[in-house]
Amino acid sequence: MQLERSSGILLHITSLPSSYGIGDLGPEAYQFIDFLYETKQKLWQILPLTPANSPSPYSDVSASAGNPLFISPDLLLSSNLIEKDDLKTDLKFSDEYIYFKQVHEFKEKLFEKAYKKFMTTSQNNNENEKKLNEFYENEKYWIDDYSIFMTMKEQRPDSEKWSSWPVESLRRHGNHNESNEALSLFRKLNVERIHYYIFIQYLFHKQWFELKSYANERRIKIIGDIPLYVDYDSVDVWANTKLFQLDHKDTLLPTVLAGFPPDHSSPNAVQTWNMPIYDWDNQSVKDDLLNWWIKRLKKTLEYVDLIRIDHFRGLEAHYVIPVDDIKKQTINGKKAHWKKTPGDEFFSVITSALGRDVPLIVEDLGDTTEEVYQLRDKYHLWGMRIIEMGFYYNPDNMYCPHNYVPNSFAYTNTHDNPPALLWWNKKTSASERRKFLAYISRPVDSDKELINGESLEKHVNKNINWYLIQMVLQSVSNGAIIAMQDLLGIERPRMNRPGSTSDPDYDGSQNWAWRFKWSELTTDIRKHLKLMTQLYGRDLPFGKAIAPDDMQMKDDDTTKCITITYLPPSIGQPAFYPYVRYSVSRRFQFADNI
Repeated sequence: MQLERSSGILLHITSLPSSYGIGDLGPEAYQFIDFLYETKQKLWQILPLTPANSPSPYSDVSASAGNPLFISPDLLLSSNLIEKDDLKTDLKFSDEYIYFKQVHEFKEKLFEKAYKKFMTTSQNNNENEKKLNEFYENEKYWIDDYSIFMTMKEQRPDSEKWSSWPVESLRRHGNHNESNEALSLFRKLNVERIHYYIFIQYLFHKQWFELKSYANERRIKIIGDIPLYVDYDSVDVWANTKLFQLDHKDTLLPTVLAGFPPDHSSPNAVQTWNMPIYDWDNQSVKDDLLNWWIKRLKKTLEYVDLIRIDHFRGLEAHYVIPVDDIKKQTINGKKAHWKKTPGDEFFSVITSALGRDVPLIVEDLGDTTEEVYQLRDKYHLWGMRIIEMGFYYNPDNMYCPHNYVPNSFAYTNTHDNPPALLWWNKKTSASERRKFLAYISRPVDSDKELINGESLEKHVNKNINWYLIQMVLQSVSNGAIIAMQDLLGIERPRMNRPGSTSDPDYDGSQNWAWRFKWSELTTDIRKHLKLMTQLYGRDLPFGKAIAPDDMQMKDDDTTKCITITYLPPSIGQPAFYPYVRYSVSRRFQFADNI
C-alpha cells in the first residue's frame, strides 16, 4: 500500500452532532469533512459501518450491509421521501450521548413513511423502481440473504437467535439451496417486507456514496474498520453455517468461541466474545471460506478507501474457548488455548484476488508474537503505533516514538484507549510520567525549564493532548491519526472500556454512546491543528510526499528520517526551541539524539 505523509481524525459516524439523537450521513457529516479539508487533514477513520446487534459496532448483523441508523432524516426530507412534519417528535434527544432504543424507534417510523412514499411515487415514476432494481441486481449476492434474514428476525422475539427459529429448514439455510420449500414459501408470504429491507439498504448506499464522493473530491480518504469475527446472530453465520465451528448435527450452536486470555483490561478472567470461530482446518470448506473473505473485503473496499482489521493476531493464531454444554453455551476457560491460523495461505489468496497493494491496516497491538510481525511484514501490511503505550515499557518498545517506521499509522489513542487527559491524570504510573517528561524535556538544563511561568510538568498536566498530537504528527509514520477526544481536549467520556457492556435500553452515557458538539471545536483548535499539520509535512502536494533519491540520506542499508521536535505551547503561544532528532526507521532500534 502506498500512502503519502498524511494525518486525520478518528471519529465514528455516530459521534457526529445531529438533531436526531445520533450522528448520521447528513449535513453534519459534510460539515465535518469541510473541517478536515480546512485543517489540511487527509484521513477520516471510522468504526464499522455495518448494522449491529448491540450498541457496539463490532457486533455486526451483516458484514456487507450498512447501518440504517446512519441514514439522515434531513436527506430523506430533501429527497421528498418524508414531510417536514414527520420530523416532529415528543422524544427528547441528548446531544451528548446516544439513547439507542429511542433513536431506533424514531428512525423506524421515518423509514416506514419513506418506503410508502417511494412505492407510491414509483407507481407514477418507473425511474425510481428501475434504480432500486438495478441496486438489487448489483448487490444480490449479499442483499438477498440479508433482506430475508432481517424479515425473519423481526418476526421473532428480540432475544431469540436464528438457531431457535421453529422451522428447521429455515434454520439450516446454509445447507440448502434456494429451492428449499420452506424458504420459498417464506419469500412469497413476505415479499413486501423483504422489499422494504432492500429499500433501506438502497437509501444507505445512496447517502453513503454521495458522502464518500464529497470526501474523495477533497482528497480525503476514509479508513474503515472490520472485526475479525462476525456475530453469531448474523446473516453471515445463518447463510454460511458450514464455514463455522458449530454443532452441525443438532443445535447449530457454536462448539468453540472466540476470545482472548486475561490481560490488563480483564486480568482475572478469560475474555469471551461469544462469536463463533471459522472452521480454518476443514479442507472441504476452505475454498468457500476464503472466497467469503474475498467478497467481504472487496465489498468493504467499495465503502471505504482503506481497511483496518481488528484483532490481526487472530489471523496468525486464534484463541479457542471450548464450549462444554452446547445448549447452555457453558464455556471451559481452563482449556482455552491458542491455535495456529493458516494466515500465510489466507493473505496469499487475498492478495492474489485483490492485489498486492491491498490497503490494509492491521491491529498489531498488545500481547502479540514475532510471528504476527513476520506475517504483517511479509505482505507489506501497515501496523499501528499507540503513543500512550510508548512509556510503559523500555525505550526499545515499538510504541516509543523513536521506533516508529514509515509504513505504520501513529495514533494518540484508539476507541479502546482512554483519552489523553484521562490517561495522563488517572491511568499513568509515576514511572511513565517520569519517562514521558524526560523524553520531551530540553536536552540541557531541563530542571530550569519554565513555560509561561509554569513548570514543564504543570504545563503537560493541562496540555498532554497537544503533546501527544505533536508526537504523532512529527513521527516518521506516514499515517497519523488523532482521536477526536484528544483534539477537543476532553477527559471523558471514552468511546469504549474493554470488558464492560452496553445496553441499548439505557438512557445515559455508556460505551459507544459519546457525541461531540460543534461548540467544542473552537477556532483556536482548528488553527493549531492546521499549523501543526503543515509544520510536520502532512500537507505536502500530492505526488511530493516521497522524497527523490538525491534528497534521501543513506546509511548502508538503513534510511534515516529527520523529524523536528518542539515543546507544544498552549494554544496561541509561541513554540520552544526546536532541535533535530535522527530516528532509525526500524522496529526496536534506538534513536541517536543530537
